[in-house]
Amino acid sequence: MRFFETTGEGNPRYYGWLVVGLTFLTMAIGGSIVSTFPVFYVTFLEEFGWSRADTALAFSTSMVTFAISAGPIGALIDRFGPRVVVPSGVVVLGAGLVLMSAVSTRFTLYLFYGVIVALGVTLIGMIPTSTVVSQWFVRMRSTALGIAHSGRSAGSLILVPLSAFLIDWAGWRSAYLILAAGIVAVLLPLNLFLHRQPLEPKKTKPGEDGSDWTLARAIRNRAFWLLFMSGIFQGASFSIVGVHQVAHMVDVGITTIMAAWLLGFMAILRALSGIAGGWIGDLVGRRWTFAAASAIGLSGVLCLMFVSADRWMLVYPFVLLYGIGAGARGTSFVSLKADIFPGKSFGRILGFSQLGAGLASGLGPWFAGYIFDVTGSYQWAFVLVLVMNMLSLFTGVAATRRAARPA
Repeated sequence: MRFFETTGEGNPRYYGWLVVGLTFLTMAIGGSIVSTFPVFYVTFLEEFGWSRADTALAFSTSMVTFAISAGPIGALIDRFGPRVVVPSGVVVLGAGLVLMSAVSTRFTLYLFYGVIVALGVTLIGMIPTSTVVSQWFVRMRSTALGIAHSGRSAGSLILVPLSAFLIDWAGWRSAYLILAAGIVAVLLPLNLFLHRQPLEPKKTKPGEDGSDWTLARAIRNRAFWLLFMSGIFQGASFSIVGVHQVAHMVDVGITTIMAAWLLGFMAILRALSGIAGGWIGDLVGRRWTFAAASAIGLSGVLCLMFVSADRWMLVYPFVLLYGIGAGARGTSFVSLKADIFPGKSFGRILGFSQLGAGLASGLGPWFAGYIFDVTGSYQWAFVLVLVMNMLSLFTGVAATRRAARPA
């Protein structure tokens, strides 16, 4: 560890950059497993003949699990650090994927994916990544978070097409077993190098590092609740698109393999725009980056609304615009929270702030599936996505105006 230094964010030997690299790989290999659900979703529909609402309920259940567990996991990260929490999550995730190979009923799908896999992903995913990276960086926080969070999109580029290939080659049950073995073999040893905070943190004046921000004080701040509401709208809209986009593409005549490759290309865009958005956020401010990224994503949703068998070519501008907007938006949104509520309790604050987003992410895919089952189309579901994206933009920007440091 002597090769690394514990001060100087601009120093390439700064230990924080190793932390960023480790969290990037963890998100790429383990966190991106969520992105494979749309591919398996189509397979479940074909094999079991379940309704879209019933099948999407598995993803909805996973989001509820995330919502309920995010706060406690944030507290665990604050108390024990990532070297305890993240490897535990790897074991839970691996066990959940093994169990997924034995799914035979809707109940087992909801339990194995919606609870066990979801808990594992939450233990290794956005909450620990955002908390740990934010503690290592201040001046270059948005850039660092952008790189770390882009791991999920970068991993999706490989895992989504790989999952489609494994399903076609060996069947979906064997695909889950192969994914489980690979994730555990790589991520368990990898995360032994994670540290919770700088080994020799720079001395600051009392309150200068934002350590006076506790969860109790944060929830009394209006900016917290505006971000909370923005997260609700963002979570629901992201999850609806994430779960149903492949099924919609297949409905209009695009093959499952082609849809998987389109998702892979979108993952590239999300990864690159997440990094670029982080860098731009450090230069011009997170608020304007968030607003611009949200507007670009809205344009993508408009394209998705009009994708049909006759206008299937609109899927390409959708992938381009939505991929760019979603990547930069996700990075800047977490950075906004870290800027407004920094300190040693950020894990708790971030976890609690995700409660509404998680619950909305759970309800959204099920409701979109219900709309399809009733109307035979995703049209009104995508109209709902458009409206929620607008509301997320307005409340997120408003939060920065209301931000105020605690007394």
